[in-house]
Amino acid sequence: MPSVLDLRMMLKTRVKVSSIDNLSDARYCAGMGVDWLGFALDQMPLEKYKEIRNWLSGVEIVAELSGLSIDQIKEILVSYAPDWIEIDSSIPLPHLLEFNIPKMMRVNIDSDNLPALFATAAPYVSYFVLVADSPESLQGMEDQIQTWAAQYPVILGIELPEEDLDEWVEQTSIQGIGLVAGQEDRPGFRDFSDLMSILEKLETE
Repeated sequence: MPSVLDLRMMLKTRVKVSSIDNLSDARYCAGMGVDWLGFALDQMPLEKYKEIRNWLSGVEIVAELSGLSIDQIKEILVSYAPDWIEIDSSIPLPHLLEFNIPKMMRVNIDSDNLPALFATAAPYVSYFVLVADSPESLQGMEDQIQTWAAQYPVILGIELPEEDLDEWVEQTSIQGIGLVAGQEDRPGFRDFSDLMSILEKLETE
C-alpha cells in the first residue's frame, strides 16, 4: 500500500502556508504537498499544537513569531520543538545565532529597507519570506523582486493572480510561494477553494 508521503501531491515549487490554526487546514495542506506549515505558536496552546502535529507527516513546522523577547522565543522552541523559525526584521541579527534551528525572515516590501536588510541578514537565514501590506504593492516591483530573487533565497508571500503563477515559478529565481490559511466555518468544516485553486495550479503534470 502507498504511504502517506506517496499520496502527497507533487508541486512545481516549494510552498509555505502561514497562519495555520486548525487541524483541517494543516491536514489539507500536508496532503496537497505543501512543504512548510506556519503556526503562531505564541498564540496556540501547547496541547492543541501537539494534537495537530500528531496528525501530520511529510511536512515541516515553522514557528511564526513576532514581538517576542529572545528568552520567550527560546522557551517556545524548547516547548514546541518546531522544525523552523520565522522571525521579522525587528530581531537583532546576532541573536539569531542563539537559535540552533533553520531560520526564515519575514520582510515587508512596504516597510522594510530591503536592499540593506537582504545584505545584512543573508548570512543568518535560509530564506526571506517577502510579504506586503496589500497585493497592489507588487505592481511596478516585479523586476526589482526578480533581481533580489536572483541574489537571495526569496519565498514570494505576496498574493499573486493565478494567471501569473506559472511565470513567477518557471521564469524567475524565487525559491517558493507563500500562502495564507483561512478560518474554519466551524470545527472540522472548511471551504478550501481559496487554497485549492492555487495548489492545483502548482501541481506537476
